[in-house]
Amino acid sequence: MVGAKNTIYEGEVFKLRIMFPPQYPTVPPSVYFLKGNMPTHEHVYTNGDICLSLLGKDWRPTMSAQSIAVSILSILSSAGSKSLPMDNAQHATNKPGKYQKDWVYHDDRC
Repeated sequence: MVGAKNTIYEGEVFKLRIMFPPQYPTVPPSVYFLKGNMPTHEHVYTNGDICLSLLGKDWRPTMSAQSIAVSILSILSSAGSKSLPMDNAQHATNKPGKYQKDWVYHDDRC
């Protein structure tokens, strides 16, 4: 994924891993940034996980990998500054890509 023009991530290149579980499309795919290629963003933990409700409670079987990519690019493009999530220290040591079923999302932009 390449940061969109006229954003704070313009031209930056990020790598993501997308894995589709056997239950897909009933459950969302696992999506996270790979270490060494992740943005500093208020909804991206330093383990690579992305705080995005459509990867959890807001997932619908009609969604596609493309809709996930557009949503991730959208949250990156709307960022005004580069900062870590407020609860990064509590989450950063977790293995990335786990199903976000029980996550508490910080705000509606998440």
